[in-house]
Amino acid sequence: MDRGGGHPPNPAEFAVAAGQAASARAASIVSAHTASQTISIVTVLAVDQSAAVAVALAVVSEALKRPVASSIR
Repeated sequence: MDRGGGHPPNPAEFAVAAGQAASARAASIVSAHTASQTISIVTVLAVDQSAAVAVALAVVSEALKRPVASSIR
């Protein structure tokens, strides 16, 4: 996955953003990463495969776009 700037997203930030995006869609996500790849599995209960794919794409797309707010106060 790439945010368009040539650099992959920070794995920890992506995991947080993806979890938030999945939660908003009653889905769940598990991600793993290597030095050059992030692999994500989105799980969602949907009426058919097309609906499930749409939710999965929306979750990942939102996670790549969403800036993560710092949890440090």
